[in-house]
Amino acid sequence: MTTEEQPVRNIEPKDLLASVEEYKRLGYRVVQISCTALAENTFELTYSFDKDYMFESLRVTVPKEVQLPSVSGIFKGTFLYENEIRELFGIDFEGISVDYRGHMYKKSKKTPFATDTDKAEETCQKG
Repeated sequence: MTTEEQPVRNIEPKDLLASVEEYKRLGYRVVQISCTALAENTFELTYSFDKDYMFESLRVTVPKEVQLPSVSGIFKGTFLYENEIRELFGIDFEGISVDYRGHMYKKSKKTPFATDTDKAEETCQKG
């Protein structure tokens, strides 16, 4: 399978719900929602979908302060991804259908993956 068969579409946060609703309307299922830190307080979320072995993704880049709308009203099981991303990265979601309010995991640090990536890289190199 080539990357042309697995498109990744960059969208703005304001377009997230409409884009996810379109995937639902077309009969896709959610495969996963992932998050990664790009720089201090900037994150990339990738929403991946599948239909008939065709894999497609939406990508949203946001600063930590931006509140994203929950897609759990469209795809029920995504509340787990959203709670996890909130707890590990500190990104807030508005309207999660089942909200653990920061108590899904036991953690020694409030948002362990919301670190300055430059400092994390320095630590690894010293290590």
